[in-house]
Amino acid sequence: WEFYRVNTPDKMKELSRYCMGQNTTETAREMVVVVVRTDLWRNRARSNYEFVKTNLGDRPAFKGKSALTYYGKLMPILYNNDSLGIRGGIKMLVAWLSGLRRPLVRQVNRTDMRIVGHKSAALAAQTFMLSMVAEGHDTCPVEGFDSKRLKKLLNLPSRAEINMVITCGKRIPEGIYGPRFRVPLEEVVFSV
Repeated sequence: WEFYRVNTPDKMKELSRYCMGQNTTETAREMVVVVVRTDLWRNRARSNYEFVKTNLGDRPAFKGKSALTYYGKLMPILYNNDSLGIRGGIKMLVAWLSGLRRPLVRQVNRTDMRIVGHKSAALAAQTFMLSMVAEGHDTCPVEGFDSKRLKKLLNLPSRAEINMVITCGKRIPEGIYGPRFRVPLEEVVFSV
């Protein structure tokens, strides 16, 4: 994932237009666009592999060795997909057969990796938003936007995907539509 900070008046106005003029985009001090970059998996896997390898040293490193296996072997298997989906189909069949004997990750095709990328970007966005609140700022995630125009505004490559736009600033105490609304916990949290 990548974050693009937008804070110049002309870009803010254009970005707000691409977010359908939502209230939060028109009143924000700045905006951050969260971008998913599954096309960069090779670079990220290589840099993580080198980091773990460098920091392994002479320590007993069961976890370090499993991280090297993950970044050096498993990531290339999971993320290396062709545009026709042939590799993904083969990997799904292998996962299904292997899953008959033991638990394993079954998200192995190109679509699954896009979902993983969006989840990772959303977690990074959540961390950013919580950090902003901890520093006394307010944020609001925006999902309604024209992704094609937004990608052009940010000069992104075709395989990059917009996950969300985050507006940053100070909210008004009375709220735009009234007091804050929260779905009751009993409607969304369940014990099993």
